[in-house]
Parts: sequence; C-alpha cells; structure tokens
Amino acid sequence: MYFSFYILIFLLNFIFTFAVFIPNGRWFHSSVLIDKKLYFKGGNKLSNNSNEALTNELFYLDVSKPFTTTDNVSIPWIDLTYTGGPLKGEATACIGGKNHNKIFEFGGYSLLNQSFANQSLVKSFVNQSFVNQYDTSKQQWSSIESIESVGPGYRQDISCANFNSGLIAIFSGLSNPVPINDLWIFNTLTLSWNLSNAVNPPPQRFGYCAITLPDENILYLGGIKFNDLYDDSSYMPMNILPLYNTTSHMWKNMNISGPIPSARTYFSAILTPDRRVIIFGGCTKGVPRGDLWILDTVVFQWSIGKILNSIEGLVLCGHTATLVEIYMIVAFGSFLNGSLSSKLFMLDVSQNDSYRWVNEFTTNVTFPNNTIISDFKIPSLTIWVIAGCVIFLIILIIAVICYRTYKNLRHKQLQEAINNMSI
Repeated sequence: MYFSFYILIFLLNFIFTFAVFIPNGRWFHSSVLIDKKLYFKGGNKLSNNSNEALTNELFYLDVSKPFTTTDNVSIPWIDLTYTGGPLKGEATACIGGKNHNKIFEFGGYSLLNQSFANQSLVKSFVNQSFVNQYDTSKQQWSSIESIESVGPGYRQDISCANFNSGLIAIFSGLSNPVPINDLWIFNTLTLSWNLSNAVNPPPQRFGYCAITLPDENILYLGGIKFNDLYDDSSYMPMNILPLYNTTSHMWKNMNISGPIPSARTYFSAILTPDRRVIIFGGCTKGVPRGDLWILDTVVFQWSIGKILNSIEGLVLCGHTATLVEIYMIVAFGSFLNGSLSSKLFMLDVSQNDSYRWVNEFTTNVTFPNNTIISDFKIPSLTIWVIAGCVIFLIILIIAVICYRTYKNLRHKQLQEAINNMSI
C-alpha cells in the first residue's frame, strides 16, 4: 500500500514538473524584454475588477527558440510564479540595475478594498509598495521603499521609460483623487527618486504610452486626463505630442502632420531601429480598436499602417507589444466581446511601407540595412548648418595659407633689405 502511494506521488511530481505551461487570457499586465527572454507579469485574468481577477503570475517567453503561435505546445513558455511576486494590475515595468538584469515594477493596484463613487471604481492601494524589483539572475523579488519618504505618490495606468543607462521616468498616472502631471526620475543604481523641476508640463494623463527616442528624449502618446472614458474632451489629442528632454529637463510640444489617429487609451507602442513608432489597438470610449498607425519620428508625421493580410475581427485593448528582432509581438488583451486573449500575434515590421501578420517566429532575423539607411533623413536645417561649417572651414584654411605665405614673403623681403644695407 505504501509502495503504491509513493509511486502515485512520484507520478504526480513527474507530471507537474514536465507539464507544458500555457498562460491563460489576461489584460492590463506588464512586459519587458531582457536578453532573449520576454517577461510577462501580473494583470487581470477576468474582465471584471474583482479580487479574484488579479494575478501575480510571472513567466517568460524564450525567444532564443523558434516557435509557432498557432501551436500552443511549441511556444516555449517558462513559469516563474513560484518566486512570489506582488499581486498587482495595471502596473508598468522597465529594465534597470548595473547589469540591466533587473525588472522594476511601478504602481498598479490591488483590490484589497473597493467601493463605487460617481460610477467609477475606486481601487485601494493599501499595503502596496510602489516599486518592486525582480532580480532575474537570483530569481528573487524585493520591495523598494522610498528613501526619506521621497518619491511619487501611489498611482496606476502609467508607462515607464528607460533612459541614460539606469534612469527611469514616471509621468502622471491615475491617482486618488485625480491624476497629477508631475514627472519623477528613478535611479535604478542608487534606488533613489528625483522630482523633475521642468516648467510648463503637459496636462495630466493615464493609460498612455511612453517611448524613449534614440536621442534619449521621451515622447508621450495618447491617454486620457480625467477618469471618464466616455467624455471626448478627456482624451489627449494624437496630433500634439509632449516631448520631454532628459538633458535640459524641459517640455516641448511636437506638432504632428499627416492623417491623425483617433484618440485612445490602453494601446501599445514600439520603436523600430529606423525610428518608426508603431501603435496598435487600444480603447476609445471603452471599445477596443484594431488599427495600426506609424509615426515617423524623423519628420514627425503620422501614416496609416498597411497590413497586407489583416486578421478579421482582431481588436485588442489592455494588451502589450514588444519588438523582438523584426517582430512586434502582441500579447494578451481584451477582445471586442470582452473575452480575454491568451494568444500571441506577431507582426513583421521589417519593411517600412507594409506589414504582415505571421505565425512562425524565426530567430536571428534582423532589419535590412537598406531600410534603416533609406529611412534616415537629415533635416534641411541641419544640411545648411553642415554646409555653412564646411564653407567656413575652407575659408579659414585659405586665410591661414594666405597669411603664412604673406608673412614668409615679407620676412624674405626684409632680410634682403638688411643684406643690401650691410653691403
């Protein structure tokens, strides 16, 4: 009898050890790419806002291996939930640390208590740490407490942005009772906060996307400024985008040309090597979207993304998107009917004039060099500045040559005059 019991325990342990992990549907989770591992954390596993909806699941997609999105068994998921991360939804995550191997999770909420006021769900932040750190090397979670109580107040629906090798910017977000438009900078090396003193910040917002451009400036797209998803005036326009200069710590509004995308929240945004910002999906007045838009940040112009093989009915809200090699990997989110997606969708973004949904993930595929070169445009002002500098340099060289020639000739004439006088 005891022998049979041990055999049963062994079999159960074998089954659970080697069982294929397939994540369930969710939305309002966070994602971050470190090396060849695409991590996913938390979110809501139900379309409602109950305590049972939240999850602290942590897992990653091993993108060092090929896989097919239509074959769940082939997708190399690795579950790390046993590490015991915090229970949060609507948080944001960025990379940090000396070796860029730590995940910093900011904000979010936990429904420890809930009530309704003005038909809006008030979410409790009780007993929650604003910053949680996951060390991917040690596979350990830890809470980061603000030094001397300095740091942003608790908030959710924010989008963090890495810059300057170790710094992370946190702007605005949904807080109690209303959003505020402050910008805080977190140092992942010293674990300390700094409040930006930049004047004329843009209006407060939440549910937006933040993108760090190659010049280390941060561009903010979309979002909503009041907690009223059905009020048109609450949505931030997509033709005027705030840009934060991380060097001068100044704000600037960028006027965007071209056709303008509809205002939205809870969408995704990525940046390609040739400086295209690609946004997908999101929600407008609570209705998920499925459109693709391209922002050329060289000339700051919008265009509609041309998808050669559109997937009928594909709309998503509260999802994430991450650029892995030439693929934009769109993960999870909410469909139009309110059901939650457990799928991965992959968009080939290697071409700048057309896009294609693919099922096969192939490793070690890079952007074509000619695409990057052809997309890089030098502004006309820069051309004139360079031309002026070159002309000035040529004139300066000619002047120096003429001066030295004249000086040598003059010296020779004086020497001849002295010699004649001595004779």
